[in-house]
Amino acid sequence: MSYKIYTVDRIEEDTAVLYDENDNKSDIPAADLPEGIKEGDILRFDAENQVYTIDEEKTARTKSCISERFKKLFKK
Repeated sequence: MSYKIYTVDRIEEDTAVLYDENDNKSDIPAADLPEGIKEGDILRFDAENQVYTIDEEKTARTKSCISERFKKLFKK
């Protein structure tokens, strides 16, 4: 089973703006996504079952990496 990976860029009213690994944008109804999604979450899309799930582990790693980059960027 293969998954497509998306990053939640933002949520506007009832629509989530997602970007895939190739930086292609998709607007998805928020109701079609897992409850509690937030900006920056990494989602896996199972095309066979038409289901999005939050990849908690990849989300945590990505957020940690971004945090470290900001610390280095603004380090005095």
